[in-house]
Amino acid sequence: MKYFQMTLRILAVALLYCLFNPLTQAATSLPVVQPSGDCSALTQQDFSAQVGAGVRITSARSENSPKGSYCKVAATISPDIRVQIALPASHWTQRFLQVGCGGLCGSINLRLSNTAGCTPAMNGEFVVAATDMGHSGSMMDAGWADDPKKRIDFAWRANHLTALLAKAVIKAWYKQPPKYSYFMGCSDGGREALMEAERFPGDFNGISAGAPAALFTVQNSFFHGWSVVANQRADGSAILLKDRLEFIHRTALAHCPTLSGVNDGILQNPYACHFSPSWFKVCKSGESSSSCLTAEELSVVSRYYEGASDGDGHKYVLGGFPIGSELRWPVPATADAASPSESMVLPALQSVLLAPGHSKITSMKDFPLTAANFKRVNEYAPLYNATNTNLSAYRHQGGKLILWQGLADDSISPVISQAYYRGVVKTL
Repeated sequence: MKYFQMTLRILAVALLYCLFNPLTQAATSLPVVQPSGDCSALTQQDFSAQVGAGVRITSARSENSPKGSYCKVAATISPDIRVQIALPASHWTQRFLQVGCGGLCGSINLRLSNTAGCTPAMNGEFVVAATDMGHSGSMMDAGWADDPKKRIDFAWRANHLTALLAKAVIKAWYKQPPKYSYFMGCSDGGREALMEAERFPGDFNGISAGAPAALFTVQNSFFHGWSVVANQRADGSAILLKDRLEFIHRTALAHCPTLSGVNDGILQNPYACHFSPSWFKVCKSGESSSSCLTAEELSVVSRYYEGASDGDGHKYVLGGFPIGSELRWPVPATADAASPSESMVLPALQSVLLAPGHSKITSMKDFPLTAANFKRVNEYAPLYNATNTNLSAYRHQGGKLILWQGLADDSISPVISQAYYRGVVKTL
């Protein structure tokens, strides 16, 4: 069967660009500016005053790449924010790009994504900077969150101070500031992008926020937690397994109009289709499951489409998995295997979303999805969440924002991005 991956961007959300820039302009061609001195001399400069925190330049050396030579600067901002900045040595066209970090970060990634067709980026004409957001470790390592200061660095401080440092280094080496500054990130990097637009509207002229984990406290608790608990029996074994997803996906598409007039297996608007359990035949005892679902499996399918809720009428998320996303559902291959969502929800609950001090949460049984626990995780919403829809300060600065989201995303709920877009439109 052809694998239908629904990755269409939400048109309405992408139109945020039009909201901020109703008159589309051609990209400006900027002249090359040459550096003023030797790369290594940057290690002798103190940028603490420009950043507002202690800065130590740990190295500055010339390196070569397929896109030309550049000066690579490594620095630490107090207390433990590591930063890297790559400055073109001979073909800088006055643009600066800061790259966001995914997951819980912990490492520095200067690689560019989603830049195909952007000639200056592909040619290596940008100064590029990135940070580990204040801690070192794997993408889902959360042990750092026992330190309240590192929580603040992760939430917003590290990226803001990295922007200030990068601009100061640019001015020191090229003797002028960047003409345009951009931020680009996806997933948690998308949250970081929105955080910049909301909290520090003067940092960047243009921001690309991809699939933003804007509702961080809910996304990493109830959204991912529901993927686990909604598919478990009382003994912890998984009900719905990966080998059933293709049948579920094929059946769902058969019951939903494509709206395009072409039966190409792609749902332009999955929210125009509403799930009904009647789509599936319930398997009889001993019947082959190739063309039916067991009652248990059908219950999981219904819960996945619905999203996190409890038996008391509380609904904790804006929506469940969209119809058409079935091939990406985070279910295990075998009944005794762990859900892929556990690798995201457990570290967050153990260290990041609750009060500092390692929580004794080893499975979702230790954190029932109740109204009381919903209140607990959202005590940190003002710190982590990037949900302020009043972007008037960013618009006043002339900022441009592109917000995009894959509609089959099983990690970041597309409904959140849609709700954020509608909130911005209503506010502005």
